[in-house]
Amino acid sequence: MKGSNTNSGEQKAWGKLTSFTGQLENVNLLNDSYTVGRNSTNTIQIPDIRLSGVHCKIYKDSEDNCWIEDLSSNGTFIENDKIGKGTKKKLVSGDKIYLLHQSKVKYEDILGYVFSSMIEDNNKLKKQREEDQKLLLEEKKQTEKALKFQEDLGEEMRCCICIDYIYKCVTLIPCLHNFCASCFSDWMVKSQMCPQCREEVTDLKKNATVNNIIEKFMENNPSKKRPKEEYEEMDAKDKIKEDRINMKTFLKKPQSQSVGYSAPTGGLFGTPVSNPTSFVASTVARNNSRGRGGRRTNY
Repeated sequence: MKGSNTNSGEQKAWGKLTSFTGQLENVNLLNDSYTVGRNSTNTIQIPDIRLSGVHCKIYKDSEDNCWIEDLSSNGTFIENDKIGKGTKKKLVSGDKIYLLHQSKVKYEDILGYVFSSMIEDNNKLKKQREEDQKLLLEEKKQTEKALKFQEDLGEEMRCCICIDYIYKCVTLIPCLHNFCASCFSDWMVKSQMCPQCREEVTDLKKNATVNNIIEKFMENNPSKKRPKEEYEEMDAKDKIKEDRINMKTFLKKPQSQSVGYSAPTGGLFGTPVSNPTSFVASTVARNNSRGRGGRRTNY
């Protein structure tokens, strides 16, 4: 069959005709225009007397759109739709082109091609790559946002007494500032004012929500964790055993009756507290020497 090329040097095909009955040879479409029919003058010659001399024309325009024009009185079909002589129809990948349709001939005599557009496939691939690139950029932006949020959140989750990430959070009422339970256990012995805003504290409560946030933060940032021994010391110094405590009621209790209460000590390592301000200063200095210093409130 004339025109049954499979390769032509370095020239790239813009489409392909694949026989779906096996009676025709596959054709790579390299030229801009092809005619199909019985005559020898056709680019793709099919010597079957049931075909028109020039049966149809397959071509691409200057904008790389692919077309088929019906030039046969017998008819050229796309699927089960007759195009009609002198009429053209845009081709897309997957179209079945019938030169001899099943409504005209026996099943074994059907002649036709499946059209594939390399231009369409390349455009789809290009579009997919562009979409993938946009998706990657968006994912990168979201990741950067998440990291920034996590970093900002981490700074907000610092106790302004020890200048480290809060451990076993307690929230002061009414100001709602948060501190480590062990840090505030030491602080409240000498002062009932919030270390951050100096508002009088009436109650305090454990904050499970903040604890969960910090726990997740520590899972993603294990380098931010304190040494295990320090957590053990903080647990030992934590005098806040109830979920919610009224400050006046709690402080009126004799030390021996306070919930797990013992003589007040300051800092993470049990030094006596003589003054809350000096206690904070010594705690800050210790954390700075460990390289864990962060933002803090001026006292």
